This record gives sequence, C-alpha cells and structure tokens, in this order.
Amino acid sequence: MAGDAARPGPMPSGIVISAAVMSHPRRQAEAARLAEALGRWHTEVALDPRPDGPPTTLRTAWAAWAAIRPGATHHLVLQDDVELCRDFAERVEAAAREHPDTPLAFYANWDSWNGAATRAAAFAGARWVPAVPGEWIPTLALLLPRRDVEDLLSATHPDRAEPEPDDVVLARELRARGRRVLISVPHLVEHTGQPSLVGNDLYGPRHSACFADDVLRDTASRDRDQPADTAPARLPDVLVHRLRGRAHIVLTGPDLPEPEGEPRFIPLRAYLDETGMAGRVPAHWEKARQDLQTPDSMLWLCEELWYCAYVLGAHTPSTHGVPPPRLVRVALRSLVLGGTALPAEQRLWTERHAARLTTLAEHGFAAGLDDHRTYGPPRPVPAERLAALPPAQLIWQDPRLADAA
Repeated sequence: MAGDAARPGPMPSGIVISAAVMSHPRRQAEAARLAEALGRWHTEVALDPRPDGPPTTLRTAWAAWAAIRPGATHHLVLQDDVELCRDFAERVEAAAREHPDTPLAFYANWDSWNGAATRAAAFAGARWVPAVPGEWIPTLALLLPRRDVEDLLSATHPDRAEPEPDDVVLARELRARGRRVLISVPHLVEHTGQPSLVGNDLYGPRHSACFADDVLRDTASRDRDQPADTAPARLPDVLVHRLRGRAHIVLTGPDLPEPEGEPRFIPLRAYLDETGMAGRVPAHWEKARQDLQTPDSMLWLCEELWYCAYVLGAHTPSTHGVPPPRLVRVALRSLVLGGTALPAEQRLWTERHAARLTTLAEHGFAAGLDDHRTYGPPRPVPAERLAALPPAQLIWQDPRLADAA
C-alpha cells in the first residue's frame, strides 16, 4: 500500500478519491502525462511488475488497485491509453457524490453488450446504465469504493498460475458479492486506439460507444443546467448488438428463464417476427435503399445497419421526447463502426463510408421512432419462446449463430 505522504484531501461530502494509472514501461510516458493531469488526486503510475512475463493485465491492475491511499474512500484506476473528457475530474467527483457506495465505470467498448446498453440508455435520456450481467466489466476507467478495493485485493493475486484478464476477474468478484456496476452515459473517457499489449487488436479498433466530448461542446454546463435524475438506473430489456457485421438482439430483464440474469440472444429478423415488427420494416427499408450507391457485396451490411437502427428507434421511449440529433449521430456512428471489426475488407469499407452509413442509420432510427409513436412499443417476446433462446454468451464463441433463424 502507498505511504501516508501526500494524503488526498476530502471533498465537502466526505468523499476522498485516490487514483492510479496502470501502465507498461513501454507506455510510461503516456501514463505520466495522465497522472500529471490528475494531480489533484495525487495520482500514481503503477507499472507492470514483470513486464517481460506473459502478457496479462491482471498483474498491473492489481498493483494499481493496491495503490489506494490511506484515508481514501474511493480509488480510480485508469489505463494508460485513454483520453479524458473535458472536466473529467469534476465529473468523477460528482459521480462519487451521487453514487457513493457503487462501483462506477466511465467507458464501454463500442462493440460490447455494455456499449449497446449505453446507446439504448442514452436515447432514453438516462445518465447511468447498469453493466450487463455475463459480460466483462469495462476497466479503462473504473472507480471503486474502498471496501470493493480491499475485497478485490484479498480475493485475487497477480501471480496465480493461469492469470485472467482484469476485466473478467473484476466482473466475477463483484458479482459474487452482489455488487452492481453502473456505467456513465455518455462515457467520460475515450480509448486512444494504441496497439494492444495483450493481443486485443484482433478485435479491430476499440472505442467508446458514446464519448461525452463528441456529444456536446459543453457537456459540463449541460449537466449543471439539468435537474438531477433521481430515478434508479435500469438496464434496457432489449440490446441491439453487432458482431463482425452481423446483428442480433440480446435480451435482459426479469422475464428471462433461469439461470437468473443470464442474457439470451435471438437473431434480429427472428426478433422482428416475434414482436410484430416484421410486416412494417420491409417497406421502410426498400424506401431507404433506393438512394444507396453500394456494391452488391456490401448491401447486406447496409441492411443490417438500417435494421439495427430501426429497432433502436422502435424501443426509444417517446415520453422523453426526441433524443438530441448530435447524440443520435454519435451513438449510431459507434454502432456502424464498432460492429464491423472483421473481416478487414468490411471494416475498411465501413470506415471509408462511415459518414453516409451513419446517415443511413439515422434514417432507420427515425423510422423506428415514427413506428413507436404510431403503433406503440414492440410487444414482448412470448414466454415460451424466451425459454427456448440460447445464452447470449454463445455469440462470442460462434458469431455465425446470429445468422440462424
């Protein structure tokens, strides 16, 4: 543990934050710049204690969590390849005051379930969304209350025989203790996209599902002007997820069969059939595709994007009004780019045409919103069908399952 020197000072609420940046010696300069930017918390740099050992994040993460200072009520760990939003420190302190006994994550990958949950929550006007059960905890920027840090350090060790990724270990340990993680909406950090040191580049670029600085020029003043949202954070029941270009629906919520809380998946078009939307969507799509100038080989990809955006719009509550256009575009752009990591030719084509594909998705989202106003929200998947759906975890093992009827 760190010594008593440079003890962080308390905020008026009694919250005391300490912080550490986990880093490999090859990125020590980047980590030092982050630590300097967060000097108010006396931020330390925690280096991989065995940089020549097998690639793993757990060793360094453990050292970073162990750097919690005496007297700190909360500890923030950042990875060294993040960009902070404007007013980051003030926003983190406000978040700790708002949720003093809750683990808080300030990022989710654009191609994860948690990224899909972020988009749905953002369109519904939420400021927080619970992490999706069964997925790793995003650890690029994570704030834990002291008791969670101490429990984590007691329950794990960085030199175990088969080290696991820190995000998987954290998900397991927090869930075992009944601890719910909330993810900020929008995210307060962006992943800079530096080459991965632990082999994650095979998933393609990894960025935020909805980065605060991309949404509004002055997100801090926007939050100050809005009344505090006292409603409990709620996980959307329907998540629109893309993996390697293909789309499917991840279902969460209390109506799922046992094991409790385990998300299920259903192919997108099967979901449209079950929920009564299948008869309305083709006419909308045919109208949208008339103006497309797309190679035949990529038409299916455009169709997947449009259908995804339509379902998102159809599930956006009309009680909150129309989401801000900038928010919609930023979130849909991450849907376009985040779900098309592989194969490389699809990703490169999508990146070249990201602007017009995002516009196409905006049209799909608007069509879904219109249908929500006209017909109401989509009907739930029948209980007997829910009982037959496979666990969503399987989609990570075989993305081709998304094509199954």
